[in-house]
Amino acid sequence: LIRSDARVNGPHPLRSRGFGTVLRYRIRRARKLGGWTCKLLLPLDLLLSLRRPSDAEIPSSADIGPALHLPHPQGVIIAQSCRIGPHVSIFQQVTVGGWETGIPRIQARAGLYAGAKTFGGITIGRRAFVGANAVVTSDVPPWHSATGVPARAQRRTENGAIVQRPQL
Repeated sequence: LIRSDARVNGPHPLRSRGFGTVLRYRIRRARKLGGWTCKLLLPLDLLLSLRRPSDAEIPSSADIGPALHLPHPQGVIIAQSCRIGPHVSIFQQVTVGGWETGIPRIQARAGLYAGAKTFGGITIGRRAFVGANAVVTSDVPPWHSATGVPARAQRRTENGAIVQRPQL
């Protein structure tokens, strides 16, 4: 998992704040779910926390797939027990929050852009994008873009353009 996280953070991942944040999450998760030998990672976890503190909140109970990309991890908040698929990009000030209806699920290769908020038991589909400052309270199907407050999903093509629906 750590190798795939490093690959998406460019040629020098150790210089990336996003990779440092994801690395600390992976170490905390290994300490929590791994065997007694993983408890030996505590000094490394403390060293990384002191060297480069982050204001991102990623709990170890979140289930995050490989190659998570956090280009700007400032202000990222992820809910307890959230499920995030592989190759997901999350930008600054994004909140993936739980609500009375459940915890969000983000599927593979989705993108959540700056300031996006997702709440409740919703699903962000495969290759779906959530636009900057959008507030998502309902499901976003695969290959759709969600923009606005509250967010509305629009179909995208493979090159990313939004398909215009005819006016009735």
